[in-house]
Amino acid sequence: MSILDWIIVLLYLVAMLAIGFFARGKIETMDDFILGGKRFGRLALIGTIVSTMVGSGMTMGAVGTAYGSGSTSTVPWMYFGFATGLIVMGLIAPKVRETNTRSLAEMMNLKFGKAARICMAILVTFYAVSMVAINIAGLRTVIINCFNIPMESVALVTVIAAVVAIVYTSVGGMYAVVWTDVAQFAIMFLGIFIFAPIFGLVKAGGVDVVETTMQAAGASFTNPFANGVTSGMIGMMLAYFLCSPGDPTMPQRALAAKDSGSAKFAFLVSGGIGYYMGLALIIIGCCVRVLLPNIADGNSVLPQFILNYYPPVVRGIVIAGLIAAIMSSFDSFLILGTTHVMYDIGRTINPKLRNETIQKALPIITIAMGVVGIVIALFITSLFDFLYVVFSIMGSAICPVMFGGLLWRKKLSSFGATASILAGSIIPTYLYVTVGYDVWLGDPIFSGLVAAIVALILGSLIVKDKKSPEDFEAEARAMADE
Repeated sequence: MSILDWIIVLLYLVAMLAIGFFARGKIETMDDFILGGKRFGRLALIGTIVSTMVGSGMTMGAVGTAYGSGSTSTVPWMYFGFATGLIVMGLIAPKVRETNTRSLAEMMNLKFGKAARICMAILVTFYAVSMVAINIAGLRTVIINCFNIPMESVALVTVIAAVVAIVYTSVGGMYAVVWTDVAQFAIMFLGIFIFAPIFGLVKAGGVDVVETTMQAAGASFTNPFANGVTSGMIGMMLAYFLCSPGDPTMPQRALAAKDSGSAKFAFLVSGGIGYYMGLALIIIGCCVRVLLPNIADGNSVLPQFILNYYPPVVRGIVIAGLIAAIMSSFDSFLILGTTHVMYDIGRTINPKLRNETIQKALPIITIAMGVVGIVIALFITSLFDFLYVVFSIMGSAICPVMFGGLLWRKKLSSFGATASILAGSIIPTYLYVTVGYDVWLGDPIFSGLVAAIVALILGSLIVKDKKSPEDFEAEARAMADE
């Protein structure tokens, strides 16, 4: 990297901090910290939705996977599922907003009571910390591949970059997260998703050359069905489809919108952008296979392409964009985990915990979660695999109960909802740990999803609620107003 590239990256980090401290002046209440006062319009929402979903695993991990298998890899299926899920989220966004809650766990409290809330809050906290760790690991990969620094300094530089995100999130809350996401989306989209595919095709010699290279590797650039369809592909599509509406940051974005129309529009447009992004990453991965055929580490493919082929200044901007893709997810999961730890778990354990007390503690919890994420990141080796496992667990655990609560609440019970959350998270986790992918239909997500749906239905039939749905809602509203 040239000195200009270094300057650009440093200026980017300083700019993110500046946005965070500017946003600090807008934080007056707990709702301001958690949801930005519910004031975000269409463009801001599109920026934060796409930036949040597309972190290190869905950029570097996806490019590395496409590098190996082209369009016959799981990448097209992943992005098709992800984008379609965002469109579905757009369709239910008005229903989410009707709950007038602050988090997914509080939504569970509103629909099904405290037990469902605490189970969901614990699950979401696990998810948030995992995603923070994944993105810090991705940040480490970028630093290793793009910055000419001694290996003994990599950990220090990674921590410094992570601390930047922790600081602006802890001081600026959701305001800082959304507006840094918007800036990060602009840099990321132009630098990676627009420039890189075009530049890669030109450097690689065009579509025919790339197709020939991928066919020689037993794959294809242009035909995703060249090697048939496997249950793993379908599982990938299902996992990412479920984890778009099932990702707890997405209901949180819907709740942070200024109105239902803005939320619906933003998710529908973001879904359309998602389809294109999947195509762009496949193009990048296949082009790099032509240009740099001997990269062993899939996570290094995108950074190596940028470092070796981008001109100075542009290289700095795009590396900043890659860092942006990571930080834009990192900060969202920090605020997500913080909300569920302090507001949902804290409020459930101590119903008398006042909003003012929660507000004061939120920055401290944000910092603590960031530190935990840094520690876990040290043990992550494959971004793509770890991301897929986490997404599968969350999708099967969250989607049945969330859709059930929003659309068919009167037919379900609190016991059934709680059982569904537990079954949808425990069963796929157990299967991943014990047998990996060698289970029914080749993927534990199928078993987890079926278990969650069966638990929801049977649990609701066996144990009926003694309270009405209106009673659950009244109790949840009273707790929220404490």
